Amino acid sequence: MNRKLLRSLAGMALALMLGTGCGAVGDLPREGEARAAASPAPATAAASAPPETSAGVDMLRPVPGFPGVETRPMGTARGEHVFVTRNVLTSSSVAFSELWVVPLANGAEARAVVRYPGHATPWLSSRISPNGSRYALDLDRGGGVRRIAIVNLADGTLRWLLSDDTNVSDSQPVWDPTGRRIAFTRDGAGVWVTNVDGSGTRRLASLPGGGAVYVHQWTADGRNVAFYQGIGYDTMDVATGASVHMSNVVSADASWRLASPQLIAHAYTAVAGGDEQSIFSADGSAGTRTVLARGAAISESLGQPRWRPGTDEFLYAFSDYRTGRAELRVRSLTGDERILPASGGSGTWTSDGSAIAYIRGEEIQLPGTGEDAQRALVLAEIRVIEADGTRDRLLYRTPAADGQLPPNWCVCNDAIATRRL
Repeated sequence: MNRKLLRSLAGMALALMLGTGCGAVGDLPREGEARAAASPAPATAAASAPPETSAGVDMLRPVPGFPGVETRPMGTARGEHVFVTRNVLTSSSVAFSELWVVPLANGAEARAVVRYPGHATPWLSSRISPNGSRYALDLDRGGGVRRIAIVNLADGTLRWLLSDDTNVSDSQPVWDPTGRRIAFTRDGAGVWVTNVDGSGTRRLASLPGGGAVYVHQWTADGRNVAFYQGIGYDTMDVATGASVHMSNVVSADASWRLASPQLIAHAYTAVAGGDEQSIFSADGSAGTRTVLARGAAISESLGQPRWRPGTDEFLYAFSDYRTGRAELRVRSLTGDERILPASGGSGTWTSDGSAIAYIRGEEIQLPGTGEDAQRALVLAEIRVIEADGTRDRLLYRTPAADGQLPPNWCVCNDAIATRRL
């Protein structure tokens, strides 16, 4: 393989494994240079997914009243589980995605539990209910109007969150910490909130003229909804409607907790030749920022900070495109840091903070020999490593079918969710 191709593959690996909102962590816009986020093309409601032979997928069954949607009841599951999504390889022009659940105790029991028209979504940890029993997603209700549906994962049933007949599109549902409310965006320009039974629906904010709005998560205390519009990161008080805009913060790349400091987030500062990236903590959106980790050069990317449950440690992803390094690191508020012997991204803690689930990429040899031989990067492995860096192990590897490359797991921001069921 030639050097040019090797460099290209290394760059692709870093971009995919360290994605933020489906873009590379290192590819950061500056203030005033907002980029419109890509919106998935609406799926044709009448389309149906082709059959597939991957483990568990043949057990999916169509859901009456929801064209193209198939589910497989998860039943009474117990213990820690990992949730991931992937796009489905099909010959259809309509995109399909799947939600998979992987028991931490036995990755061999991994299975797809929902297949639906549309693209695999980022911010999965906000789409799975806090107790792991339900999945919120948006579907084409017909005529290009997207509405939010709730999947009961235990029995595979679906229902619309709101049953009104208004000709508006609702999307990007995120659960509050109690599992009783859902925030979402309506027609991409306003932030709304409703009770999970569809009652008490109200608009928190209308934000016209500034580009599409993307709802990300709730703060851990359930008082604020976090979203972004263009560049930066915003939080809005659900009770008062007061909002705070945070500039120079990578949109949606943040983690909240109840203890002080509540927030840890990914920031950037414009410097000669590019951006210097950092991770900071603060007490709330308007609090004073304390930089905890900083890139030493513009080639270094820092992102995906995640609080470790019950401690003052946090996980983050580091990469350097000059050297090809891609690492998971654990750091404390006091500055102590350990580099885990794991190369990957999209890391997230298990519910008790004892281990980290992440996605690893690898190069696969394509047919051909000599100078023209090529290799492709696939993100097929879900792995787990203990918090102290021991027992790095394969949990599940998505299989290849019919001679094709293994399908990639979605590695957008918040690509993995963990729940103790």
